Amino acid sequence: MPKSTFYNLDQKKRDRIIEAAIDEFATNSFHKASITNIIKNAEIASGSFYQYFDGKEDLYIHLLDIIVERKLEYIDQVVMNNPNDLNFFNFLEKLYRGGIEFAKENPRLISIGKNLMNNNCEVCKKIREQQKPQSERFFKKILEQAIEAGDVKEEIDPELTAKFLTSINYSLSDFIYTEDGLNENVMDTINELIDIIENGIKN
Repeated sequence: MPKSTFYNLDQKKRDRIIEAAIDEFATNSFHKASITNIIKNAEIASGSFYQYFDGKEDLYIHLLDIIVERKLEYIDQVVMNNPNDLNFFNFLEKLYRGGIEFAKENPRLISIGKNLMNNNCEVCKKIREQQKPQSERFFKKILEQAIEAGDVKEEIDPELTAKFLTSINYSLSDFIYTEDGLNENVMDTINELIDIIENGIKN
């Protein structure tokens, strides 16, 4: 987490640092990203960076938190308008579609996420493991609601199925994001995936 000195900066300076960090991590893996470049592009004194963050990993984690927050805010607008009007599988499709639209509108942020998912450095693996429980709790909650609504079989284990859906999300990035950007047939892939899930757990 950033130090209190970072939050004491004026908003423009904080935004400048974050934008410089996004640019750097969007074009480089964690290990190749340069704090020197971030300092230069953010137009801050070289010694001040460590007054704001403990180091590169600290900044990287904060950046990923920002990405998750922005994506959730975006998806809330797309999916959560009338969530009770959707069955579980419609909700899932809308959730994925919202994620794809977010990716189209925020290519730099998605590039950072892709680098995280495809990089097996120790820092990246640690962060992925830290993020999994949050995703599993989310899916477990909506699965329990879907069972109560009669959309999903009563006999499925919500916790196990939530782990399964989280694992699918992690694996799906290989199909969705190519070196040239988003796969042109991404929604076909999403629809196939939802069809597989639906045929497995639908009531």
